[in-house]
Amino acid sequence: MKSITGKTKVCGVIGKPIDHTLSPLIHHTIAAFTHENLAYVPFLVEENRVEDALKGAHALGIKGLNVTMPHKKAVMPCCVEIDSLAQQVDAVNTLVWTPEGYKGYNTDAMGLRRALKHQGIPFEGQNVAIIGSGGASYATVVSVMEEARSIHIFNRTKENARVLQAHFKETCPVPIIIYEMEEKPKVNIDVVIQTTGVGMGNLKGQMPKGASELLEQANAAVDLIYNPSETVFLKEARHRDLKRMNGFDMLFYQAIIAYELMHHVTIDESSIQAIYMELMKEIG
Repeated sequence: MKSITGKTKVCGVIGKPIDHTLSPLIHHTIAAFTHENLAYVPFLVEENRVEDALKGAHALGIKGLNVTMPHKKAVMPCCVEIDSLAQQVDAVNTLVWTPEGYKGYNTDAMGLRRALKHQGIPFEGQNVAIIGSGGASYATVVSVMEEARSIHIFNRTKENARVLQAHFKETCPVPIIIYEMEEKPKVNIDVVIQTTGVGMGNLKGQMPKGASELLEQANAAVDLIYNPSETVFLKEARHRDLKRMNGFDMLFYQAIIAYELMHHVTIDESSIQAIYMELMKEIG
């Protein structure tokens, strides 16, 4: 990071908890490649102070904010405008300063899509299973729905999965079929994408019930968790010799898109790959 002056752009990320975020490392690494004088700061924001935080940030001229859990829905009423993709995902993870207020975007869906392409995870014409029906699953549906053959949602209960199914009823061009976790799918599953928190934090060392059976049919497995870098779910996928990807690439590509939005720039592909390799060295 360059020396902070009156010309330094301030951006950041809001969430709770926020102490383990990789976003400052990623954004400062991008800034070094794009020669931007940037200070990117993590802000711990309580759930009942989101509106206050955004009013203060806007008044201070903070040019952009990423939004992580649990605030991706809470920020939506605070936006002066919401991008159509964020409306489709029903969550905002990027805020860009405008004179009237913050405009809300979602970069998770396109970040995941670019990550899948980058890692050679095939989903075109494939039957895609998504484990979980929380916020991350919505972005996952959007990322694959234009090219997948069908989408299969596996959740502990069907109630939440039905909410997701209804949300995409008018916009998803392929069938969305819902199951409880250990139900047998109606077709052979090609790609399994794990979107829950099972495998991290207090649930480290675990994997969702029924996930092992889904991997029996699959040729690729994705876990949106990036810490640990190899969850039990991905370890089993490795033992089955499947193509696999953890959540870091999604985090990286959504950050690239968010950076471009915040700073009104376009980063060329060769620079993106150089930034990616630099980050791989940093985080090991």
